[in-house]
Formats: sequence, structure tokens, C-alpha cells
Amino acid sequence: MSIKSLTASSYGSIENRRYALDRVRGELNAIAEAPPTQVHPTEREIFLNYILSDLDPKEDAIWRDWPSDVYLLALTAVKCLGRNPVGSETMLSSNHISTLMFHSALSSDDSTKFPTVVVQSLTSPQTGEALKILANMLVLHPAGRTKFFEAAGAVAVARTLSESSTQDEEGHAEKLFLLGRLGFLVLVERAEAARQMVDNDVVDALVQIFMSASVYPDSLLYLSELLKLTNALLQLYPYEQVCDATTGVEAWNEKFDCLLYPLLRLFYATPTVDLSPPLTQIINTLLLVPFNTRLLPIWTSVPECPNFPQVSSSSSSSPTMRNIFTRLGNIGSPSSPRKTFAGSLVPPHSKSSAGDQRSAPNSPRGSFSSSKPGSDATSDHIALSSRLLKILDQFFDTYLPYPKRPDDDLPHGLVLDEMLPPLLLLITNAILGLESVRLWIKETLLPVSLDRSPEAGPLESRKGSLGNILRLMTCAGHTQTRNAAGELMWAVCNGDASDLCVEIGYGNAAGILFQKGLAGPPPAKIEEIEESSPSQTVAQVSKSANPQPSAASPVMTVQPATTSSTSTFTAEALRNPITGIENANQAADDLNKMTEEEKEREAERLFILFDRLEKNQVISMKSGDDQDGQKSKVQGLKEKMRKKLESGEMERWDSKDEQEERQRLEEEAAKDEEEAFRELAAYKRTFRK
Repeated sequence: MSIKSLTASSYGSIENRRYALDRVRGELNAIAEAPPTQVHPTEREIFLNYILSDLDPKEDAIWRDWPSDVYLLALTAVKCLGRNPVGSETMLSSNHISTLMFHSALSSDDSTKFPTVVVQSLTSPQTGEALKILANMLVLHPAGRTKFFEAAGAVAVARTLSESSTQDEEGHAEKLFLLGRLGFLVLVERAEAARQMVDNDVVDALVQIFMSASVYPDSLLYLSELLKLTNALLQLYPYEQVCDATTGVEAWNEKFDCLLYPLLRLFYATPTVDLSPPLTQIINTLLLVPFNTRLLPIWTSVPECPNFPQVSSSSSSSPTMRNIFTRLGNIGSPSSPRKTFAGSLVPPHSKSSAGDQRSAPNSPRGSFSSSKPGSDATSDHIALSSRLLKILDQFFDTYLPYPKRPDDDLPHGLVLDEMLPPLLLLITNAILGLESVRLWIKETLLPVSLDRSPEAGPLESRKGSLGNILRLMTCAGHTQTRNAAGELMWAVCNGDASDLCVEIGYGNAAGILFQKGLAGPPPAKIEEIEESSPSQTVAQVSKSANPQPSAASPVMTVQPATTSSTSTFTAEALRNPITGIENANQAADDLNKMTEEEKEREAERLFILFDRLEKNQVISMKSGDDQDGQKSKVQGLKEKMRKKLESGEMERWDSKDEQEERQRLEEEAAKDEEEAFRELAAYKRTFRK
């Protein structure tokens, strides 16, 4: 059965569409319910021109006499027609984009063009449909992003986010999601769009939303989009200074300082450590924030967060929970109005000193303080790195459980190079930014008490965080992950190639050393032995940095070292330079296992060899040049050994050794003969069968 194609003339031929509501409603319903193949691309273009002309925001527009259901149905028809990129290019015209921006209630300067037309409410269903039309258009038509930007779309999105209110909770999450999507798409490859949005208070708007948002399923959808918008802002904003790794200059502007505290609040408030949205977007955004001196007090703070319910992150439930979090986004956000704490960096009911607040020029409201964290925050230097390591361990437990290797196939079609590098690099940034973090992570991954015996196996084959990172450093199929893991261990060892090789072995460190321009093993390092061990230093730093434990951060105890620095130095000297494992000192072990009699016999045998050397005219022991007192000692030892030799004791020992060796050989021969007889008997039984 063939489907009759819809023609635009059926809608365009309606006389007086302002009042022929039944026919208009019927045609619009047919368009909204039609499958994509029922409308030809040519007819789709004509349909769009007809309907968008009726929706033109002029004083005598047809849609102004339509009831709300017909008005909403017209926008729904435009949305359905615009889902197909073929034939919907007409929406990219400046007039149609202005029409859609008007109906989406995006704040712009076009209100002066039609002063008598009332701007639509952001919370109306019609506004939601218009926002969806614009979002679909920017996704399907890359050229539409430029057109939208030229129509002051970036400014409109920033102003709408800044002026939006949470008083009407119904549909608020969906509106924020759509605004975040529009803002992200208009920012792509447009530094000027980032500048315009920042100049129109989008940063303060994002801070207020992040501070009022709760990490519940109904908020995850719009939080994910707004975090992507924030990430694009930080990447594309035209900074005065370009990032330069050689000089240490980082691309950053003080206007973005106030974003760090809300981002950390979301990071700690996320109830799961599964590496999925919005946690991945938070990590990607935090990766762009520098660890400069001005921001260090905020980096080391743990914001006070509500008691969110913990979500299981097990391998069996995490994919299901992730799908639920991704799809739920139409429920209203239970957050409180954002204006209750506008002008302060701290959460509601928090107090900060007057010096913590500053007002930005040309801004309708105060900007958030960025020099200090909120007064309710807890200072904890290792909370960030501790949670990041926990996220890394959870990823391995879920997707790469031991003894699975990184080069093995991942479930759910995951790509390692897309998931782990941001996490590893953020840990690296924390190590480079704070010495206390570096010492703590080094003691966590490479404690003094680490079992380096050959029986424990290679370091890269062990279970745990260290083994996971070392396996990443040596994986072949994931270049970005391998390099990021190498940078992490390089930072842990303070950029010291010799220390890195001592700790993990040159075999594991070869990749990162090659990246650093070191083609061979580094030279040996000689350094003074300190009185205190590294673990004691970590304990002192942690004690001074954390006078009180934080309930918001995971607690990880670092055991103090039980050995002195001298023994640590000796242990490092005995490590295999390739594997980082202690060498088996076979000679020392054999000597310790010998009895006193066996040791005496070995000494007597050595004496016989020395005696032969003395009797040799070419090679002889010259003891006459010894220092004072040494000659008499040597002569006494010789006399003692000579007496044993003359008494025949040496021959008796040799005879005993020969007898034991002969007995051992006879026992082995008897065992071989017995085994041969058994095999012959078994063969005969088989042959008889």
C-alpha cells in the first residue's frame, strides 16, 4: 500500500489561515504525524516557508490570533519538518532564524524592531518547541551555526541563561539543556562567540546554576550540556597570553576563577565514581583550570555538599544506571532559587569576609569571589587526588578487572583513549601543582614497604593501582593513554629519570624516557642520605595540611616506613635496573644457609689454593710488604691451616664429600632404573591388550 505524499499546496491554499482553524489544525497534524518519506524535499521547503511566514514576529502576524494549541502545533510541525536536513535549508535564512529566536524567548536586541509584540515566556511549551527547532538546526546544518552567531545568537544565549529563573520548576531542566546545547554549538571554532558570552555574564550564570544544582537524575542531562559549554568557553576564549609550556605561561583569565569552586562542588557531590557523564565532563573541565598560586586554596578545599544517595558502581549495574542518567532530564530541578546567594562564592547560609567579594564592572550583579573557598569548605590537600585514584581503580575493576590487560577488548564499545587520558592528566596536574600531593601519591603507589622480591612477581603484573598504571605505560594500542600514564609517573618521580628507573625499572620507564628525549638508561644518581624517610615526610605534610579529617573525602591511611633511610638506600642499590625488582643475592643466601663446619671446610679449600699459589714461582703471595701486625696474622693463619693439612683432616673431609657424592649418584641411578622397569611393565601390559 503506497503512502500518499503531502503537498504544501494543501496548506498554502487555505484561505484566511488566521480564522480557518479546523483546516489549519488538520494540515499541521498531518505534517507532525507524517513519516519522513511522505514529504518530498521540495514540498518540505515550501511547507517551512508557509508556516514560518505565519509565525513571523510582526504586529499583525497570523499566529497572534491562533489559540495556544494551534500555535504549539505550528511549531511542532516546523520541528518535524526540520529533522531532515534535505529540504530544510530554508530555515537558515536570517528572517527565519530571527523568527525562531523570537519564539524561543532568547533575549536579543530585536525587541526594538517590534516594540508592541510581547516577548514569549521561557517556560511556555511553545518556547520549548522553538528551542528544539534551533538546536536541531545547529546540529544538522553546520552553516546554521554561523548564521545563528551572526544573528547575535551567542549574546542571546548568554543573556537568557543569565536572566533565567528557577521559580517555575516544570520543564526547567529541559530548557537549561537546550540553552546549553545552543551555547555549545555556537561556540564551536568561534573565539569571538566565547568573548561575547563572557562579556554578557554567562560565567556568573553558570556559577549560579552549578551552585544550586543537585546531582540527581533529573539534573544530569542539563548539567552535562552546561559543562560542555563551560569547557568550550575555557578552550576558545581569546586569552591575552597564549599557553607556553617552555615558559610556564598558562592561558587563563581571572574572570574564570569563580568557576573552580562550583566545579569542585559538583565533583565531590557526584554520588558515583563510575567514569561516565557528568563526571567525565567535570574532569575534562577541571583539566583546563591551572594550579596557580591564586587558585591553590580552592583546589585544596572540599566544598560542603548535601548528603546525596550513593549509587552503586558495580560492573553489573553501572551501564543501566548510566542509561537512566542519560535519558532522565525532563523532571524539574529541586534546587533552590539561585538569587538567594548571588554575589558570593560560598553556598547558601555560608558567610565570607567582605574581602572575599568583588563586583565586576558593567555587571548587573556581583561576581563570585575567587580568592578563597567558602567558609563551610574543608581544607584537604589530598582529597582531590584520592578521589581521582578511586575513580581510576573503579574503572579498572569494572572494565579491565585483573588480570585483563589494556590492549584487550573493552565492553560496551568503550575506547580507552577517550576515557582515561583526561583523568590521568588531571592527576598529573595535581601532582605538579602541589608537592604534598606528589609525596602522598608516591607513597601510595611506591611505598617504602613495597614488596620487591622476585617471588612477588614483576611490578607491572601485580594487582592494584601501581600495576594498572604500569600496564597502561606499556600498552601498545592506546598511544594517548600510554603517554598520559607515563607523564603521571614522571611527575610522581619529580621529573628525575634516575629515580623513575629505580622505582619502576627501565623496562617500564623506557617509553616515557624516549618521549622525553632520553634514548638510553639514565646515569646513576648519587645523593645524600636524609635522616627522615619519604613516608615520614608525607606523614608530616599530611598532618600539617589536614588538622581534622574531612568527611567529604575518602580516607586513605599511609603506613609509616619501618626501615631507616640507610636500609632504603641499600635496598635501592640492590634493585634490578630493568625490572625494579630486588636482585637475588645468591652468594649471600648460600653463605647464610651454610653451617659452621661447611664454612670451615670452604676456608680450608681456599687455603689449599693459596698454598699452591705460594709455591708457584711465577705467582706467589707476597706477605712481607704487609703493614705492621698483618704479617704475623697471616703467618699464624698459615701455620694453623698447615697443621690441619698435615694431620690428614683435609683428606678426611674430601673423602667424606666424595662418599656423599657417590651415594647421591647411586640413589639417582636406582631411581632411574626403577622408573625404567615401571615404564617397561606398562608397555608390556599395553602390548598384550
